[in-house]
Amino acid sequence: MPALIAAASAAVVLAFAAHAQHDTPGPGETPPAIDKQETTPGEQMGEPDELSPADIANAVGEAEAELDAGVPAEIHQVPAAATNAVVQHVDHPQGLALWKKAKLTGDGYFAKTADGKQVRLTVEPKLQASMEKLLRMYKPVGAAVVALDPKTGKILALAEIGEGSVIKPAYPAASVFKIVTGAALLEKGINPDAETCYHGGIRRLVGKLLEDKPNLDRRCLSLSMAMARSANVVFAKMAVKHLDGEELRRSAERFLFNRPIFDQPMEQSRAEIPDEGLDFAKSAAGFGEVKLSPMHAALIAASVGNGGVAMEPSLIDAVDGEKEDPTGSMRLLNVETAGALRDMMKLTVSQGTATSSFRERRRMVLGDIEVAGKTGSMSTHKGPFKDYSWFVGFAPADDPKIAVAAVVVNGLKWRIHAPYIAREALKAYLVGGPLGQPPVARVKHYKRRKKHG
Repeated sequence: MPALIAAASAAVVLAFAAHAQHDTPGPGETPPAIDKQETTPGEQMGEPDELSPADIANAVGEAEAELDAGVPAEIHQVPAAATNAVVQHVDHPQGLALWKKAKLTGDGYFAKTADGKQVRLTVEPKLQASMEKLLRMYKPVGAAVVALDPKTGKILALAEIGEGSVIKPAYPAASVFKIVTGAALLEKGINPDAETCYHGGIRRLVGKLLEDKPNLDRRCLSLSMAMARSANVVFAKMAVKHLDGEELRRSAERFLFNRPIFDQPMEQSRAEIPDEGLDFAKSAAGFGEVKLSPMHAALIAASVGNGGVAMEPSLIDAVDGEKEDPTGSMRLLNVETAGALRDMMKLTVSQGTATSSFRERRRMVLGDIEVAGKTGSMSTHKGPFKDYSWFVGFAPADDPKIAVAAVVVNGLKWRIHAPYIAREALKAYLVGGPLGQPPVARVKHYKRRKKHG
């Protein structure tokens, strides 16, 4: 039997066209490869989720004001074992060799198997070309983007540049891990509207801020708005009160950390969760020893959008004209938890850290299409300064056609961050039209104005 489509994820290593010479490959052209650079930077925890220097602080933006939480779904507890049912894996043609020799013909990428079968690949040419063009235009230190169909697992786009890799867990998960902690809290019975009061700001995490201080804790956020605004201190306090290390580790494993991702030949994402104390609190907020790959991040987003079920990534759309059925699947979350996370992630885009990135001229770039997502950001100071930014999400939020994960690595000078890339991927697939202006381009424009006096 041919190898499993497990190799579909491995295919991405050599499959990107980030260094292509044309915006869109012409008929008969093969997807060019990109030179690889593996990174394993040291992490500087400092003040989590703060982007320094000042330019980086504007990356994903904060909501302009603290707004009331929405009304997400009610949560009902389900035994943890019930979330791990696995549908039997389906064999299908090997993906790596096919993508390496695929040619763009008409409206799709095609390749032949060793026994002469004609295979149509799942990658969408227009979306792929748009992502390749975007990365070539802005040339960050590194970037990678993966787009999936949440309901089938079919890979719609995968692109990388510089230090970017779609399958290597080379990036700190940062606040993307709040999805894992949020799920653990929800399944522990915490209501999305439950508020936690705090002092000292929502970003900074030190031991004394984890203590309740009635005389000082004058600001409060619900779990929903803490997710939307990426409030580190609220997540840390709630985790310390309601979870322990074992419970958070189990939640991470349900989201495919520290375990094989189906049977695909890709390195496992690592999550080291301490048992207690400040280090446990930091991990719950997303700033522990947690590494994540963009392919895995896209699966996390897709599973939330797909009612808690993750579909195995596949590059195969049809063989000799016969459509391929979805491959393996795995339930990561119960339906109620997935629905509540979806509603919380909607607020990230409508009222939270991604709002400015999804707006142009005071209008939402995707119009009436609701997006659910989560941002993440972290900077490291060991060796060359590096700023990591994430966006994972899906749209339309209530009936997703596409899930996307984007990560960007920048130095002290930068032009784009991950929410912009993800926004453009969603827009290209669902709306169409030319690439939009990144929010930071406007910020940098104003900063270049000559000062008088």
